[in-house]
Amino acid sequence: MRALLRRRWYLLVAPVILGALAVLLPWLRGGAPNGGLLGAAAGQPRARGVLRVGMDMSFPPFEVADEQGTPRGFDVDLAQEIGRRLGYDVQFVNVSFDGLYDALQARHCDILISALPYEAERTRDVSYTGGYFNAGQVIVSRQDDTRVSGPADLASLRVAVEMGSQAHLEARRLHDQQGVALKIVTADSSDEALDLVRAGQADAAIVDGIAARAALHKGGLAIRGKPLTDESFVIAVRRDNPGLFNQVNAALNTLRGEGWLDKLADKWL
Repeated sequence: MRALLRRRWYLLVAPVILGALAVLLPWLRGGAPNGGLLGAAAGQPRARGVLRVGMDMSFPPFEVADEQGTPRGFDVDLAQEIGRRLGYDVQFVNVSFDGLYDALQARHCDILISALPYEAERTRDVSYTGGYFNAGQVIVSRQDDTRVSGPADLASLRVAVEMGSQAHLEARRLHDQQGVALKIVTADSSDEALDLVRAGQADAAIVDGIAARAALHKGGLAIRGKPLTDESFVIAVRRDNPGLFNQVNAALNTLRGEGWLDKLADKWL
């Protein structure tokens, strides 16, 4: 190959080669221009090498705009790292949560990273990556109370939950279907449920993973065992853009394998 590069005729055909590469680049980077990452969206010209990430910037600590309007949060760092590893510049598109999927289908953005739960009914239109953070229900008890290591240990204990929440449903399921004779103590919020544990008015609490990790920063509490439910956040890509999906999913798998996602959770949660 090096000998060929030294031949003088190469100087004559180089412009042709470069022109061909310019035409093929969109397909190599993630799909055809009209349906892929580098194509036109909503009739507007697209910048090459830009990954547009749709998110609702009103859900700290996952995504929020600071006083200067700069996006901050778990999902923001995740999007930027995926873009960096894939060689894309990241552009954030702020969309209300209810409008995220419409924005994706209208090609106003290329992917969605916005603390999205998996929704089976949407898989006809979008492809989901594996989960990057499990916000499922977990058991929390006082750090100095080692009686609980899993759900079976909740038998005969007072378990605080937010009234009517997923945690409440999970406590009822453990009692009614799993035969764990726990005593349910209801609270007005997950924070109040955790306060009951701190005050000794409950032996444990069941709360979502986000509330639990936030509570650990205040000290005195510990998460016990594995999550009781899988409520993982995922990334969504249009089904008509499999090239981009494969790129993003592979990058996410690499981050997960490296432990990078765990470090990101420690940073923001």
